[in-house]
This record gives sequence, C-alpha cells and structure tokens, in this order.
Amino acid sequence: MSECEQIVAWIDDWLADGGRLLLMMDYDGTLSPIVSDPDRAWLPTAVRTDLRALADCSEVRLCIISGRDLGDLRRRVGVPAAIYAGCHGLEVNGPDLAFSHPEAEAQRDSLRAIGLTLRQRAPAVAGMRVEAKRLGVAVHYRDVAPEQRRLVEIELARALQPAGHRLKLFHGSQVIEVLPQVGWNKGQCALWIREALTGADARPLLTLYMGDDWSDEHAFEALAGQAITIRVGGAPATRAHYHLGDVAAAQAFVATLAALVQGRSAA
Repeated sequence: MSECEQIVAWIDDWLADGGRLLLMMDYDGTLSPIVSDPDRAWLPTAVRTDLRALADCSEVRLCIISGRDLGDLRRRVGVPAAIYAGCHGLEVNGPDLAFSHPEAEAQRDSLRAIGLTLRQRAPAVAGMRVEAKRLGVAVHYRDVAPEQRRLVEIELARALQPAGHRLKLFHGSQVIEVLPQVGWNKGQCALWIREALTGADARPLLTLYMGDDWSDEHAFEALAGQAITIRVGGAPATRAHYHLGDVAAAQAFVATLAALVQGRSAA
C-alpha cells in the first residue's frame, strides 16, 4: 500500500468512527502549478469540483491557506463553503470564522506606500513584477535576467528606506515577500483555525496539512505530532511526514478524497 493509499484508508476509518476532517492546503505549487505570471495561476475546473465536494461534506472542513491576498485567493478557488487564509495566515475568513492580525493591520499604510513605490519603479527592471496585497507585498523576479536581479534588491531597499516600518522580508521561490513584523505565520494560523473548529463541534477532529513552500514548513513544524503533514514537490529537507511528487499528484490525491466522501454520502 502506498503512503497516499494509507492516508486515505486512515481518513476513511476516522470518518466511519464519527470523526471530522480538517483539510488545509496551500494554493500555488500545491493545487495549481507554479507559473511565471502569478496572475495566470488558475485552478483547473476538475480540481475546483473536487474541492467543492469536500467543502460541502458535513464531515469535512476545507481551508485554503496561501501567501496570496485573501480576496484574490477566494476568487481563484471559488468554493463558497471553504475557509480562506490569505497573506500567510494574517487574514482568515470563512463560515463562522473571521480573523485579521491586529498588529499587521497597523502596518497597512506602510505596506501600501511600499507597494506603490515598487509598482512605480518596477518598469526600471525588466521582468520585475509587484503584487500588492492588503497585508503584504510580493516582488516577483522569475522573469528578471540573472544579471539584473541585483537591481530588484536595490529597488526594494530604496522602498524600505523610510523610517517607521516594522516589516520583515522572506525569500521564497523567485519571490521576495514583504510582511508585517509580527509573531504569526501559517503555523500559528493553522493552530488557530483548528482550535476554533475543535471548540465549535464535539466530534473529534483529524487535521491534514498539504503544502509545497518554505512558508508551509512553519505549519509542518507547528502541527508536528498533531496532524498528517504532506510536502508537495522536491525538498531536500522538510518537517512534513509524507511527500507527494508534484502538483499532479496533489490534485490526484484531492480527487481521491473527494471520491471517498462522495461514496460515503451515497452509501
């Protein structure tokens, strides 16, 4: 039996015993392939159908947690019954759930100013793209020539020069994230969501978290020993317990889970 089949069997047994399932998944690189232009990273129709089947099941709570802006994430996934966590968990919204980190909210004006400055300067560096979010800014340099990437760092440093910013930088997959300097990440967000759902229903809750990015490692660490954790794609070192080779494998896994809950409903 493969690891994937083993996980599905565990979930089947858990639901049969009256438990609930919390499915937490990243978006880019997990449900949707990484593309050079993040605006073109749309969810395949079949995957959206599977996610809707999972979210509509009374035994399952589905959460999509991403570095994307909350509104952008909700628009791309398009599953009304899901919980959405944007900006690496700084914002959460879904049925009976709402959260926005207060210290991050206090930095909105700074982030807006930085995003505006970077957007104005982006044409000076061919291929540089700026993604302004409510609670963060992402600077993409995937299409910037290697010999020009130093210019991305220079423009970012210039935008961050004004005093008063309480911000931090993270280097992801050909992207630099500018985020509020707060003690919060996808790990704390995942724990907050799980605690909120645990208190709302007496049925035991099994948690599964699946992601591909450096930011998902925070969740793998926070949920160690408390959840099924799955890393998607190549990673020389990960805190996740299980591994899926690529986005296609992750999508197939989601389809298998959707078929499982639909089969239970039809039984």
